[in-house]
Amino acid sequence: MKRISTFIIAATIMVLTGLCAEAEVIDRVIAIINDDIVTLKDFEAYVKIEKRTRFTSIDEYFRNLQMKDRLEAYVEGVLVKQQAKKMGIVATDSEVEGFIEGIKKQNLITDAELREQLRKDNVTYEQFKEGVRLNILRTRLLVRVVSTEISVTEASLKSYYESHQELFREEEFHLQQIFVSAQHPDIRERAEKAYTQLTSGTPFADVARSLSDDPSAKQGGDIGFVKRSDLMPTLRDGLNSIQPGSFTQVIPTQYGLHILKLIEVKRAEVLPYEEVKKTVNDRMVMEESNKRYRDYMDKLKKTSYIEIKI
Repeated sequence: MKRISTFIIAATIMVLTGLCAEAEVIDRVIAIINDDIVTLKDFEAYVKIEKRTRFTSIDEYFRNLQMKDRLEAYVEGVLVKQQAKKMGIVATDSEVEGFIEGIKKQNLITDAELREQLRKDNVTYEQFKEGVRLNILRTRLLVRVVSTEISVTEASLKSYYESHQELFREEEFHLQQIFVSAQHPDIRERAEKAYTQLTSGTPFADVARSLSDDPSAKQGGDIGFVKRSDLMPTLRDGLNSIQPGSFTQVIPTQYGLHILKLIEVKRAEVLPYEEVKKTVNDRMVMEESNKRYRDYMDKLKKTSYIEIKI
C-alpha cells in the first residue's frame, strides 16, 4: 500500500547529477515506515507538491536542500498520518477545499491557474488535496498530543528579553524591490519571468527597470531604508531567511507580487521591554511549542519501525 504525505502536499522527485525535473524516474522502494512502503515516485510527488507554494524550480530546490533532509520531513509526515488514523483524527473534504481556497487567495491565483500549474508539474489535483489534508491532520494531532497551555511568567519574559537583546532592536532595511501589480492579468507569469531572470544572473536593477510597476523602477527598484515595523508581515517574513546581497522568492500580498533584495541592515537601540512584551511572549511560546513537537516526534520515531533504503 502506498501513502502520500507532505507539509502542504505530497510528492517526489528523481535526483540525478543534473537534478533535472524532466529525467526519467525508475521507481523503487526507498523507505519502510511501520506498515507503509515509500517509493521513489511517492517521494517525487511530495517534493513537487511542497514546492508548489514557492516560486522556484525543482533544480534550484535541490541545489539548496539535500534529498535525505527532505526524506526526513516526509517520514515525519507519514508518522503523523498514521497517528491521526489511530486516534480518529480526520479532515473532511469540505475542510480541505476551504484550505485550498485560502492558498489561492494568498497566492492571488484562480482555480484554473492552480490546476494548470499542477498539470505542468505532473501532480494531480487529488495528490494536492491529500497533501493539504495531511497539513490539517498534523495541526490537529499536535493540538491533541502537544499541550497548547504553555505558562510564561513575568520573570521568565524579562529574563528572555535581557538575554536576547539583539532580537528586539528596531531594524532598518535598505531594499530594492520588483513589484508586479495585481492589475496585470498575467501577474504570475510576469513575476516568474522576473525571478527566472534574477536566478540566471541578470542584475536586480535591470530586471526592476524592465518589469517592476513600483515608482522606484527607474532607480533600479531602490526604495532606500525601511523600518522592519513598517513592512507588511509577509514581506518581513520573506526577509528573515536572506542575507545582505541576496533576494527573496516571490512574495504575494493583497496588492500584487513582490521580490525584495536586501542591500544593508541597520540596527538601532534595543526597544523598551513594555513595547515588545507581546513579541517576547509569542517567541517564548513558539520556541516551547517547537521543542514539544520535536520531543514528540523523536519519541514517535523511537517506537516505530523505520527503514531507509537510500
